Amino acid sequence: MTETSVRASRTGTPRAAWVAACAGAEAVGLGAAAAAARLGEGRPDGIALALVIGGGLVEGTALGGLQATVLGRAFPRLRRLRYAAATVLVAGLGWAAASAPGVLSGGAADTPPLALVLLGAAALGLVMGAVLGAVQALALRGAVRHPGRWVGANAAAWPLAMTLIFAGATTPGAAWSTWSVVLLGVVTGAVAGTGLGLVTGWFLPALDGPPTSGRIVLAALRTHRFRGLHASLVGLEVVGRHTGRRYRFPVQYAVAPGGLAVVPAHAAAKTWWRNVTPEPTPVALLREGVWAPATARLLAPDDPAYRPAVAAYSERWPHTPVPPDQPVVLVRIGAAASTRATS
Repeated sequence: MTETSVRASRTGTPRAAWVAACAGAEAVGLGAAAAAARLGEGRPDGIALALVIGGGLVEGTALGGLQATVLGRAFPRLRRLRYAAATVLVAGLGWAAASAPGVLSGGAADTPPLALVLLGAAALGLVMGAVLGAVQALALRGAVRHPGRWVGANAAAWPLAMTLIFAGATTPGAAWSTWSVVLLGVVTGAVAGTGLGLVTGWFLPALDGPPTSGRIVLAALRTHRFRGLHASLVGLEVVGRHTGRRYRFPVQYAVAPGGLAVVPAHAAAKTWWRNVTPEPTPVALLREGVWAPATARLLAPDDPAYRPAVAAYSERWPHTPVPPDQPVVLVRIGAAASTRATS
């Protein structure tokens, strides 16, 4: 397994604000969609369809506007209007398109089993989430370093949200009053939006920082359940020399004379190792579930410790090439680092 380069999140997006924005937007949107669907009952198809489309546009506008507001505070270069318009186009019109067949059938079609409805809702959420994420990612370009990760975030979140939405939408009966239907729509939207916000919010730091895979690995390294993982990877924390920010990420290592040898794969594309100097640099190391103070040195080929470190790394990872002039970082744990690392 090659080293995974992960930088700590730079996004200042408050998770609570993001979840609240998604929940509020879906509460407003689904309340409007429920009202539109109920008001369209018994009306000509054209009017009923127009009402459903209007309800979908309210949902898309609320979601796009509130999400763009929260994201814009974290990523000032975000083109908020473009992001909101993309959301209206996919989320609003997509919801209207999904509702249109039921409206135009006048409710005459047989209702499929609930399990089939929810399965279809999850599938619709997967497709719509991926499309929505792709369109929103275009608006995020230039504002974040990794806009493409937003596709996976939405593809992961929308199946849950759509399942909750369809579960609520199939609950009201013909005897329900309009206000009861609207209230259920608001509650369903709030619950579905909360789920949407929690899942996508977990991915938010990956837009401008570490990929979620690195965060998962670090979480696994904090436990003692994955012995094989501990034998291959450790967590490393470095401090940016210019920004002062702390960066945490998992790295592949080998036990070497004087410490743990870490070889930054594709070093030209990485930046974390540039925060380590030839002199002992304070860092932190996550090993055996505990973060501990450590020091690190950047080894150049003319450093006496360079060749032993490369030899130890190549012996431990024979299928991982170490190019000539490859920078190597030697990490020592605390004052007794040498003894502990070589034992």
